[in-house]
Amino acid sequence: MPPAERILIVGLSGRALAASARAAGLVPLVLDAFGDLDTREAALAWRRIPLDADWRFEPAALLAAAAAAARPPMPLVWGSGFERHTCLLRELASGRELLGCSPETVEQVKDPLLFADTCRRLGVPHPEIRLAPPADPGVWLVKRRGGAGGGHVRAFVPGQRLPAERYLQRLVPGRPVSALLVMGVASRCLAFSEQWHDPSRLDRFRFAGAAAPAALPEGARDAMAAAALAVADAFALRGLVSADFLLMADGSFHLLEINPRPGAALEALELAHGVPLLGLHVAACRGQPVPPLPEPATAAATLVVYARQPLRLPAGFAWPGWAGDRTPPPATVPAGAPLCTVRASGLDAAAARAAVTRRRRLLVATLRGLPATEALPQALAAR
Repeated sequence: MPPAERILIVGLSGRALAASARAAGLVPLVLDAFGDLDTREAALAWRRIPLDADWRFEPAALLAAAAAAARPPMPLVWGSGFERHTCLLRELASGRELLGCSPETVEQVKDPLLFADTCRRLGVPHPEIRLAPPADPGVWLVKRRGGAGGGHVRAFVPGQRLPAERYLQRLVPGRPVSALLVMGVASRCLAFSEQWHDPSRLDRFRFAGAAAPAALPEGARDAMAAAALAVADAFALRGLVSADFLLMADGSFHLLEINPRPGAALEALELAHGVPLLGLHVAACRGQPVPPLPEPATAAATLVVYARQPLRLPAGFAWPGWAGDRTPPPATVPAGAPLCTVRASGLDAAAARAAVTRRRRLLVATLRGLPATEALPQALAAR
């Protein structure tokens, strides 16, 4: 029996991709910004890579770590952190099999004018965009080219100057829904998830969590799947990608963007469907057909826990089994920084979302030494 294949995973957080790789029978080596405990458990080897003040990898440190820990031609799977740093992705991928979209493809699908023109040509609803402050008094958002995760989105203040590498997108109503697509020889929409925000003082649209399967109005699923697949195919995307929508109760929608990589709902979808999705990503990138996912056995949700004030993680702290992205103790997590991710299942997406919200409250109350409705050890059984 041949040994399991080794792959290099690089992203701001590599834990979910690494766990998915292990479940798919692959052996991951991980370079990311956190070095969380469960990343270390899943990875054959790991390195923590420093970031600059703008949350981008330090190029020299990343390239040196990749050369030392996972020399080419080891295949590369990339995650978050490269959408606006495609030159670094190009260097990192040199001499490797790139299991994902190419840097050139990322640049194209993240070009706001090209994306808007493509949606218009295909008849896919997409919010109006501008590259200069409008005379229109409507509500506009300021977005960064190549931005991801919602932390870069700001409300436009009339009269303000538009910073470099920013553009405007008209604010449209709807609830956030994301479609998981697999692009390749047999492209298809695999599943839908619901997403929501955790606004902070500075980040109104900061990503919070995802729940699957999404509850969708009659007919909306097929229409959104067709729209997302048409746009993704126009950009020749490959592997797992995610399409973000705003969906109205009547089934109408706007396609906001397509993320050319496995998205933030990956773990929630895996928990719901019971399939290690990175294996499908690798297969699609290698030209193999990917079958539809099995029907979800349960609903599931994941939620990023941000520290609303500095939180001290004491030495020897025992993380509950339903926590992921586990910060190594002892540590002090600064206000606004991610502490971990919590996950839960439920009868439907709403129940799963309520469960992760409860677990976040319990975890934070425990760390702050506040009274909680149940002790953390007792909650471990409710997985």
